[in-house]
Amino acid sequence: VRLKPHYSMGLGALLLCGGVTQAGPHVHGAAELMLAAEGNKIEIILNVPAMSVVGFESQVVSAEQQQAVTDADALLRHPDQLFSLRGGQCVLEDAQVDFSAITDVSLDAEEAHHTEEAHHTEQEHNAEEEHSSHDGEVADKGHSDIAVNYHFSCDNSAALEQLRFSPDGLPFDLEHINVVWVTESGQGGAEVSLKRPYVDF
Repeated sequence: VRLKPHYSMGLGALLLCGGVTQAGPHVHGAAELMLAAEGNKIEIILNVPAMSVVGFESQVVSAEQQQAVTDADALLRHPDQLFSLRGGQCVLEDAQVDFSAITDVSLDAEEAHHTEEAHHTEQEHNAEEEHSSHDGEVADKGHSDIAVNYHFSCDNSAALEQLRFSPDGLPFDLEHINVVWVTESGQGGAEVSLKRPYVDF
């Protein structure tokens, strides 16, 4: 996930501490969340298995799958529907959702697709063979995750007390979420579950 320059320092320290990067293999029903707080800024990166979010983890090939991606994108861009931050008086500035593991989200890629549409029609058979080969490569690479990057502006990120999910259940029917964080006062890690849907900082 690409980070904006003024957020990079906190998450860089977080990644170096080895939290999520050492979380192990992809597991269905489990997600990873990284939080970095510095000054009046908080950044959160959420990695969720595509299977949990949209019900598949291959490349989008149907209108139904594309609709599932569109619906998921609308939900993921509203973190208040997924979790809440207590303390610090934080307001969402920006949300970036990366579906590149299962679909092209780049405008440049989309424009290139339209430019080459006629060429694709002329060589449909070859294109289908390449697509099948690509699918095989994707399958060999394993599971797919959807990454979301949230940027918050806070009155004082040092006053952040808690990250809490709904007591009615974790989003996308997840069983647990591995959370790691780094703030100006320290760093840590914890597992959020149905029994304990929150993390205290």
